[in-house]
Order: sequence, then C-alpha cells, then structure tokens
Amino acid sequence: MSDSQESKVAKDIIKLEEEISNFFEDLMYDRGGSPLLGRIYALCVLTDPEMPLLQKDLVTRFNVNPSTISRNLKELENWRLITRRREPGSREWKYQVEDTSFLELLVKRFEDTAVNLRERGDDLRRIRGHWGETLSKESKSTEKGSSVLSVLDLLINWISIVDKELEDFMERIHSRFLEMEKDHLSD
Repeated sequence: MSDSQESKVAKDIIKLEEEISNFFEDLMYDRGGSPLLGRIYALCVLTDPEMPLLQKDLVTRFNVNPSTISRNLKELENWRLITRRREPGSREWKYQVEDTSFLELLVKRFEDTAVNLRERGDDLRRIRGHWGETLSKESKSTEKGSSVLSVLDLLINWISIVDKELEDFMERIHSRFLEMEKDHLSD
C-alpha cells in the first residue's frame, strides 16, 4: 500500500471514529448525560476488548480532572454499559464496554424515533383532516390549496413507509441482539 493510500485509510478511520464519538455524544446527551460521557463510551466501544482502558488513560486522553472521569465511568457502570475489572496484583481498574450494550442503546434510540415518528404522523393526519374539513370547495380547487393538501398527503405517506421500514429494521436488530446475548451467555 502506498503512502497516499495509507494516509487516506488513516483519515477514513479517524473520520469514522469521530462520527461514532459524535453519535454516542448525542445519544448520551439525549439520555441526560454529558457529552464527555458519550466520548468516553465511544472510546470504550472503539477499544480492543483485549486491552481495556485505564482511568489514567482517559484522564490523559480527555485532559480533564480524574474525578470527572471517575464520575462518568461510574455513571456508565450504573447504566450497565461498561464493566470494570482488576487484574490480580494490580491496583488499577480496567474498563471495557459490555458486549451488547451499544446495541441496547441503538434499539432504544430507534424505538424513541419510531414513537416520535408515529406521533408526528398522527399530528399530520389531524392537520390534514382539519384542512380538508375547513377549506372551502373553492380554496381546495386553487393551486395553493391543492398543493398544501398534496404535500400533507405526501408527508403522511412518507412517514407510514419510514415507520414500516423502521419496524422491520428494529426486528432485525432485536434478533441480532438476542443471538449475541445467547452467544455471550454460552461463553
């Protein structure tokens, strides 16, 4: 592999890591956590399970007070997203992500999205019904009136399609989660 190809691969990896970090940062923030919590969790997800993270590594990486890192790690443990363990003879805790915890987070995010999507679809149907009932026959026949109704119909149909696709996707994620959980329990 040439130097330029290696450079491109390295840039792609850094970009992907940043996207994953941003995703978990947003997700943790939505759950009431801090952005740092999401960054720490993303780093745990991206770290090789054979080489768990030490608290001092996180302090160095994020350049924050050790108590801040400790508090965030404790919160992730309470949410059962990471585990900590200590090697025999060592005084330091090592942290790593639970095998299926990120899937649980994704499922929760998608479930929330599906509920929100259905609520918006219901709202649009009510608006569409209200407009259909209150517009005069003349207004409905104008270009603007028919355009508004067409846009509302299009949005309602789009939400129905996305909702169905999201439901299918959720079923696939749930099946995969159960497979991973079964594999994990059999180890």
